[in-house]
Amino acid sequence: MNIDHLKSFHRVALTGNFSQAARDLFLTQPAVSMQVQSLEHSLGVALFDRSRRKVCLTSEGKVLFEYTQKIFGIVEQIQEEFLRLSALDTGRLVLGASAIMSAYYLPTYLVAFHQRYPGVTIDLAVHNSHVIAEKVYKNEFEIGFCGSSPSHPSLRSQFLHREPLIVVAGSKSELSKNKTPIKAKELAGYPFILREQGTRVTNKVRDWFRTNAKGTEQVPFMTVDNMEVAKQLVINGMGVTALPRYAATLELSSGLLRQVHLENFDLHVDYSLVYLEGQRLSRTTERFLALLFELGVPLPDDILSRLK
Repeated sequence: MNIDHLKSFHRVALTGNFSQAARDLFLTQPAVSMQVQSLEHSLGVALFDRSRRKVCLTSEGKVLFEYTQKIFGIVEQIQEEFLRLSALDTGRLVLGASAIMSAYYLPTYLVAFHQRYPGVTIDLAVHNSHVIAEKVYKNEFEIGFCGSSPSHPSLRSQFLHREPLIVVAGSKSELSKNKTPIKAKELAGYPFILREQGTRVTNKVRDWFRTNAKGTEQVPFMTVDNMEVAKQLVINGMGVTALPRYAATLELSSGLLRQVHLENFDLHVDYSLVYLEGQRLSRTTERFLALLFELGVPLPDDILSRLK
């Protein structure tokens, strides 16, 4: 059964006239007649009563017309939906990001995107950096915002931001009252609260202790799976923690946390956009990346070429 034959039948049924149907479909009248006849032959029934002045549907034709109304009604809905998708009146933006990127880097851009495209649903999945990179590689996310270097040859990354790490203590901690930098060994006895093993900040801090303090085991480490939990523990007087500076901006300005200056503590973390080489991007992802570029975020040439 040919969809063009159904289209010709449907148009004749709507107009009651082969010539008008042909004009609507930009076909000749004989072509429309031949398509309808072919459809009648394939179904083994007469679809129109041609004995009257106006073409009328037979009882079999009325049955088929009920189906073509549904078929072409759905086609029209599809066309309308994709027009809305093209204009981003609707759609879905799916992003993956590390905890730091999702909490402190992306919100400004997500708000700007929502204001421009309020009909688009935003799904932001938060995972550790290595998980984000892995999910981009498996095509679960088109793009990711994280700190891991790509672990697969087909993954690409674009550097976005470098943030210094700082060590903080609660406002009542003795450590926060030091005016001069303290040595790593002087942290012995103060619980050092870190994210779970494997995160970049945790690895950097542990490496720093191994380099700057003999007997790292003297420093009691405590691990939590959430940076906000670490901050709250420190605010309430339990030891110190290390975190990207902009993750503590509000607490430092309000006095809940104070920076602890350590000797030789010059660590930082880099954040990147991660994507799959040659990946076809959805319209929503393209528009989001275009907005980032418009707002001054550096993007690689191969991504920019897809946005033109």
